[in-house]
Amino acid sequence: MRIKPKALRPGDRIAIVAPGSAAPEEKLKRGADSIAKLGFEPVFGKTCFLKRGFMAGPDEARLADLHWAFSDPSIRGIICLRGGNGSGRLLPGLDVARIAANPKPFVGYSDITALHTVFRQRGNFVTFHGPMATVEFSSKGERSITRESFLKALTTTEPLGVLADASSGLVSLAGGRAEGEIVGGNLAVICSTMGTPYELDTKGKVLFIEDINEQPYSVDRMLTHLRNAGKLAEAAAVVVGDFLNADPVSPGPEDSLTLDEVFSDHLPGLGIPVIRGFRCGHGKLNLTLPLGIRVEVDGDARRLTALEAALS
Repeated sequence: MRIKPKALRPGDRIAIVAPGSAAPEEKLKRGADSIAKLGFEPVFGKTCFLKRGFMAGPDEARLADLHWAFSDPSIRGIICLRGGNGSGRLLPGLDVARIAANPKPFVGYSDITALHTVFRQRGNFVTFHGPMATVEFSSKGERSITRESFLKALTTTEPLGVLADASSGLVSLAGGRAEGEIVGGNLAVICSTMGTPYELDTKGKVLFIEDINEQPYSVDRMLTHLRNAGKLAEAAAVVVGDFLNADPVSPGPEDSLTLDEVFSDHLPGLGIPVIRGFRCGHGKLNLTLPLGIRVEVDGDARRLTALEAALS
């Protein structure tokens, strides 16, 4: 069983850190204001104001920010500035023992997937695939469902229960029921860790995948990679989240499979439950998903259920 961080309470200090890319300061201000309106005190890491090319400052600074956020006892939770690119560069330098000695709710997605995997597999604690400071929290069209899901997931010490079902748009690609620890995140980042010491373990796990701006041929290539590596065959079930902006552009529609066809080619024949349509990741809604807890996937009832608490 994974270590469960302490639930957040009103007034808790939440660090905003940037393991990946930078973001405009006006978005940071809006995001911090939104976090404050939820009853928390946002605290800015130094990398929130740094920029080096497509990253929020040099690797050493971004790594130091992560270590600071986990080590400072006044910080009770951590939200990533955004995804982008750069988190994977930090993996060899992470002091996982130091981080795991101070487990805290850690929230982010996309490029942050690499950190989720290492914190869970090496640090043995639950993390949260969820909204980020300069993305959902800074959006002028922020949806209340995303905010409510975040609050519930980060403040509840009981199992969250049904995370999604047919009424919220889940569809079944393969029936059956299975239980397992839910892992995963961004499909491209998962594939980028293959063959490294940080690759995702899917054996007996429920694999969650999502992505953005990947055409059908690219999704096909990545799923083929996972299949050839045995990662799909080892999984207990698969949950497919949002795949935003996945229409074929080059080649055009007449020379491409659809995304539906790509998923149908790779997933229903695995002999495990597969559900699609979980509103988590790069989409209009971004439900917060605890990674590292046991869930049940029911492909017949089209339901995803959290079976254990994520926080203590």
